[in-house]
Amino acid sequence: MAEIRPPTAGEMPEVARQAARQLGLSPSMFQGMQPEWALCAFEDGRVVTTYAYWPLQIRFNGPPAKISGVTWVSTHPAYRRRGNLRTITRQHFEQLHEEGETALAGLHPAWMGIYQRYGYGTVNIRHGYRIAPRDIVFAHPVEAPGQLREVDLGEEFGLLVDVYRRFREQRNGLVHRGRAMWDAGPLSGSPPGHQDLVIAYEEDDEPLGYVVYHHGPGLARDGAGVGQYLNVMDYFAITPAAHHALWGMLAAYDNVGEIRWNNAPADDPLPNMIVEPRLLNTHTRDGIMARLVTVEDAMTQRPYPELASLRFELRDEFCEWNDGRWLLDTDTEGSAMTRIDGENVDITLTADTLASMAFGRISASDAARAGLLEVHDDRALARWDSALRTKYVPYEAEHTW
Repeated sequence: MAEIRPPTAGEMPEVARQAARQLGLSPSMFQGMQPEWALCAFEDGRVVTTYAYWPLQIRFNGPPAKISGVTWVSTHPAYRRRGNLRTITRQHFEQLHEEGETALAGLHPAWMGIYQRYGYGTVNIRHGYRIAPRDIVFAHPVEAPGQLREVDLGEEFGLLVDVYRRFREQRNGLVHRGRAMWDAGPLSGSPPGHQDLVIAYEEDDEPLGYVVYHHGPGLARDGAGVGQYLNVMDYFAITPAAHHALWGMLAAYDNVGEIRWNNAPADDPLPNMIVEPRLLNTHTRDGIMARLVTVEDAMTQRPYPELASLRFELRDEFCEWNDGRWLLDTDTEGSAMTRIDGENVDITLTADTLASMAFGRISASDAARAGLLEVHDDRALARWDSALRTKYVPYEAEHTW
């Protein structure tokens, strides 16, 4: 029987070493974690399952909400299929629920099926582009009266933080970045032989957008042509002029055969800006997953656009304190959750589906068409769709937790 507990400070190097080995990642990525933010399984004094969580904040349809950012999840191959991860996850959720300060958990899944069984639902979709610079031709060019300039990160790191915070203000899914997240993510450096650049767009000395990227050799080609590619590491623009100026600058790289951006938001304007959006070669993949650990606290943290009464049955055996029938009363000024066990409800659903709906990735009608919920009142779906809509589609831009 494994012992589940936080590691000691002296055990943390071994926890990090085991996580790096099992996840196939560089040990340099496993730094800064505090012992009190970890739960591990030990057998005969040896760490066999690692699990940790960063105390983060995420934008939840505008306002910030605390979220436990789960990471370092791994099990030694000789100790798998023993239920250690399930036991640890259960203990972590119980701890969050009892403390009552953090109602959400989130993670980047290696495999979605692992975490759906614990009630996690996918809350955003990433878009990726592969486009030749010469194919970025604007359908309706927008005048950009400002100027582009290179940013000196040693002196002007705050410029990036300012733009990111302003973009994030009313968004849905973006995490509050600490300096370590910047350094391990968009500012982590480029492959050997590539050049790093940060370019900002400004009007009257006000930064309105920036792009972090690197470019250099490595583009495989069958025949003649340039052999360089350009990889966008981070991109945020606040105005149409900033979008046009920054993408116009990237489009002018004649020595680059392909521009790559692997983390565009689902509502990114670039496909609507260019003449031939199919030349973006857009591909999609799932992003982060979230868990409503304490549903009544989680659902009342996000704003709602209108007054509505939403009645539902939540089936949640993993977090039984959530299991039952609920009334969510929404309003533009706030919301409230009340237990209504024994009363009629509009729909019945599971925790993973509710998480996806709460963040606005799917609507109740989407979920019903996919068979993800049971409908008891067909007329209620339109009310659910309208009340749970978000100002922006969910978007996350991190790779570091």
